[in-house]
Amino acid sequence: MKKLENLEEVDKSLETFILPRLNQEEIDSLNRPIMSSVIESVITSLPTKNQKSPRSDGFTVEFYQMYKEALVPLILKLFPKTEDSSPTHSMSPASS
Repeated sequence: MKKLENLEEVDKSLETFILPRLNQEEIDSLNRPIMSSVIESVITSLPTKNQKSPRSDGFTVEFYQMYKEALVPLILKLFPKTEDSSPTHSMSPASS
């Protein structure tokens, strides 16, 4: 029961903040499907100079680049297609 009370306190506290809202263009941009070509481009552009130690996920840049063709389809599966599923958080457009 204590956790529920803490969550209610957090909710009340968050309600006091005026958070910025996304406009419809920003929502559409964030909800567009992720393309494999973008993932490939990001992996290719990772800096390799002085990057021998693992990244925060435990893998080196060289690992990503060496196994890029196998990794891209796996990474794509991590991101649901927006037309097939609803986003986990509702994003309301900014008021006009």
